[in-house]
Amino acid sequence: MTSTRRILQLCTTLSLAIVAACDRSADRLTGPAGDSPSLRGALQASVATTVLYVDGVEQLYAAVNDPSNEGAAIALSPGAYVLSATDAAGVARPNSGRLELQRDMSLYGSVDDRSAVVIDASQLTVSSFNVSFGRTAPLRIGRGSNTIEWLTVQGHVAAAGGITAELPGTLPTRIRVAHVVSGGSTRGLDVRNVGAANAGRRIDAEIVDNEFIGPSVVIGMSEGIRLVNFVNADRGVIVATLRGNRAHGFQIGCIVANNRSSDAIVDVRSSGDRFSGNALGCLIAGGLSQAVTGVANRNSTTFEAHGSAFVDNTSAIAGFAPGGISVMGGRSVLRANVASDNTVSVALWGTRVSDNDGVDFQAFGALLDAPLGIAGTNNHAIIELHGVSKQIDVVATDSRPVDPTGSNTVTVRR
Repeated sequence: MTSTRRILQLCTTLSLAIVAACDRSADRLTGPAGDSPSLRGALQASVATTVLYVDGVEQLYAAVNDPSNEGAAIALSPGAYVLSATDAAGVARPNSGRLELQRDMSLYGSVDDRSAVVIDASQLTVSSFNVSFGRTAPLRIGRGSNTIEWLTVQGHVAAAGGITAELPGTLPTRIRVAHVVSGGSTRGLDVRNVGAANAGRRIDAEIVDNEFIGPSVVIGMSEGIRLVNFVNADRGVIVATLRGNRAHGFQIGCIVANNRSSDAIVDVRSSGDRFSGNALGCLIAGGLSQAVTGVANRNSTTFEAHGSAFVDNTSAIAGFAPGGISVMGGRSVLRANVASDNTVSVALWGTRVSDNDGVDFQAFGALLDAPLGIAGTNNHAIIELHGVSKQIDVVATDSRPVDPTGSNTVTVRR
């Protein structure tokens, strides 16, 4: 049977919407023929017009960095792919040795065995992660539609994350990260609009059945999953679906916020996710300002969880009270009156928040860490508890310090 016929047989399992794309794949297949698990996974999750098979890190770099491979699905043979800042001849690699997926490019390991393919960033240099706005990751996505599935990312202590979805993007931007193990970096997965270059961009993210493992050495704040409009990404939008993920060993299991951005939106739906073994299970904020510059005004954050768990988070942490879930409409760490008119809404169905150190569930309308003033005005936290989640005790504070205007509020509905 020819490779073309094998591809077309696989296409019969797909929806009619992508049959035409699979047909094109058959005409442009690159690499060995065969009904491999990697190929099946690629075709089922991607409408890529080219499937590239790679074996070894040099082939991987060549495939990712070749502009003619825009839109390709890259299927990796089992093995370790050790990234390096220079090649064997000492010549500097593009992007300091990072893997930066092109527009509509996807990366697939071996279906049903996420340990078979390992992207190993441990040998990259510290400078490999330096970019104009700070630190980044060895594996970067965010251009058009990018997918990463069925592999392991061994990170680096200097990396901002194992995978980051922050590349200056096109509209629309869609990412899917599924069946991945990511550990050894400050974050497991970092989904963010960053800076004015991403102002007004929408990211749709699907994050499914991943394990995020905290680093042995922490640089900055370690977080399992970060979903954030970050530093002047005004009007940015992130809509994320999380299913069956596990995050452990971090200071914060997940953070969902608009950080020093204004008029921005984050909307998250979690189903069957587990945040345990961290210091704080999850931090959810409408507007957040953690530095001496930047404001967070007129933001909206929505977080909905069905059957998820924020349990057994018991590690010590600096700067945040340990616990299960911490919610705030507006928060400022250093300065007064830089977070106003923000709203955060959290709704839980059948979700456990228990057996954590400190407070299992705390909520603030506004929170200022500095001793004078308030974070801002007209900030609101709305908590809805359904089913067995009605039993969760919410420690609610309208404003800390006290808001003399009374404009910052927490509302709990059962």
